Amino acid sequence: MNVDTALYWLQEMLTAVVVLCAPAMTAALSVGLGVAIFQAATSIQEMTLSYVPKMVAVVGVLFVMFGFMLQFIIDFTVRAFEFIPQVIN
Repeated sequence: MNVDTALYWLQEMLTAVVVLCAPAMTAALSVGLGVAIFQAATSIQEMTLSYVPKMVAVVGVLFVMFGFMLQFIIDFTVRAFEFIPQVIN
């Protein structure tokens, strides 16, 4: 395995991490921003008000996106395992 191949798999791994984490992180960011604006506008400083909606949004996004995420990681794993014989030879 040469440097180009190692960099390719490193890039693929980092791309997989971004693709798998982006939906949940985007949901948490947008809901957190909305709650922060709401808290600033109403002067409500309740700690659970910032955590509970974020958790609900992340769970909802994971519930909706689970099929895509599972298929993506399965495809990545299959490609990685199919590459192993090329490394050995």
